[in-house]
Amino acid sequence: MNRSGSQKTLLVISIIEIILGALSLVVGLMATVAGGAVGGVLGAASTEELAEAGVTAAEAGAVSTLVSFVAVFLIIAALVSIVEGILGVRAANDASKIMPVWILAIISLIGAVISLIMTFVNGTFATNGLSNVMTLVIDGLMLWVANNIKVEAGK
Repeated sequence: MNRSGSQKTLLVISIIEIILGALSLVVGLMATVAGGAVGGVLGAASTEELAEAGVTAAEAGAVSTLVSFVAVFLIIAALVSIVEGILGVRAANDASKIMPVWILAIISLIGAVISLIMTFVNGTFATNGLSNVMTLVIDGLMLWVANNIKVEAGK
């Protein structure tokens, strides 16, 4: 089977997406456990202990909810990356199957842009910026290659 240069590139990017998606899934699952643990620890603390620490019960609940929300978002993003990678490997072998990859690449690119904007808004670019920029580059490259294959396939 002869692959075009774009299909070879798609294969490499898809394998990277699968690996990074699997790592993100593990981190997301660990963060879910951490969110539950934070909620459990803070829930077990008495209001007096929380007051001594300078934390209200509402703030403690908000922290647990935030950690859990971020974990769920990370798990969803990881699953999309894994599916995108699997479909990308399939499309690298058969160019006629590029449309699902192209659609998921658009969705992933939009998510990466939103994530990068959120790091600026939250002021966490110093800690999360490199990761978000790398995600944006990989997703942009995936869309570009998928679009090239889409044009080659005449879709």
